[in-house]
Amino acid sequence: MPRKRLSRRTPLEPAREETLAELSEQLRGKSPNGHRIETFDDSHLMENLHLANAHYDRNLTGRPASDRKVLGSFYAFCKRMVRKLVGWYVEPALESQRLFNAYAVRSVNEMKRYLDHLQINEDILSTIIHRDLSLFRSNILFINRYLERRMLDFESEIGVLRSRESTGAGTPVGDNGGKGGEFTGSLDVLALEQRVHGSPRIVRDRQQVYLPFFRDCSDVLAVGCGRGELLQLFSEQGIGAKGIDTNPTLVDYCRDNELDVVRVDPVEYLEACEDGSLDGIVLSRFAGHQPPARLLRMLSLCRAKLAEEAALVIETPNPFSLYAVASYALDDSSRMHPLHPETLKLLCVSYGFREPSVMFLNPLPPEESLEELQLTASGALLDPRQQELFHQVNENFGRINRILFSHSDYSVVARRGPREAG
Repeated sequence: MPRKRLSRRTPLEPAREETLAELSEQLRGKSPNGHRIETFDDSHLMENLHLANAHYDRNLTGRPASDRKVLGSFYAFCKRMVRKLVGWYVEPALESQRLFNAYAVRSVNEMKRYLDHLQINEDILSTIIHRDLSLFRSNILFINRYLERRMLDFESEIGVLRSRESTGAGTPVGDNGGKGGEFTGSLDVLALEQRVHGSPRIVRDRQQVYLPFFRDCSDVLAVGCGRGELLQLFSEQGIGAKGIDTNPTLVDYCRDNELDVVRVDPVEYLEACEDGSLDGIVLSRFAGHQPPARLLRMLSLCRAKLAEEAALVIETPNPFSLYAVASYALDDSSRMHPLHPETLKLLCVSYGFREPSVMFLNPLPPEESLEELQLTASGALLDPRQQELFHQVNENFGRINRILFSHSDYSVVARRGPREAG
């Protein structure tokens, strides 16, 4: 079906009602009766229906009689004789007529009940359509408000970056798995962690998917460990682990919780480790936050320092989710480098890691996404064209949800290949 081009709109709020009104006018123009609901006057129908029910079984009198005082009995006798003479011919026709009347009246009664049923269904369908249209409009308004907020956030962040560039302020020096920077330096780091990543309990529940890859390990390194939720899980499971981060607030927070965390640059730390000494590495806040050159250097070091068949987990923001990218931009706006999952898998293979797989993590709660139209109550009352329209609307909502409100993160899990002989 060819697509029609839409006219350009003026600012969103003033044009919204006008656009909906124009759409309604277009629908009325295409409808045979102007898309109006017309009532039916059933007074004549009901009058005729009552008369039909009253007269459909009017039969001849059962016994011939006469009310004449003189010769009354003679007239009655004559009527009985005539009736016997013509009854064999007339009675079948009269009986057929009575049956026809009965069936006709019953059919009319059934048609009236059917019309009443249609009227009830029409009222129900009208209520459901108005409800679903209201839901559709509210979803559209939600998208508009969301996009407007995102645009304001982006403009604000761009303004901060431009002002910092104009004043000669350089890029923040500190490197970690996603922490540091002048833009966020003045913010409450722990409050920012709560805003971007959620509560520690929620993060712990999300990161339990990593435990099977590090069973029976004794020396796992968590790069960009943040508040140390993964280190706590490793400790509970008897897995030896150590964390590194460059943010002093987060390092102090982890130490207050008796976690083994040091403040150091992750590249420098790995360069100082012995080759093949680590049972596993988790890069929680490095890929997608650091420039590509540092990521490539980190992958090379991970291959050198991991033992054979040791697991490498790389967690990074999901570039398919604009919601997630905008949230992480608040966390570290100066160093956002989203990576496509297939690109990260290819990099892992290029640096000697085997069988990389992708896991999409941390789906947004349902209330953060667009709600699909529910057809369970109205599906039986819609014709196939209307059902197809509702399904297309739900499919479009699904596409929008996958673009705007997809999983906030994804992980690539791979294992180090065998070491070269010699």
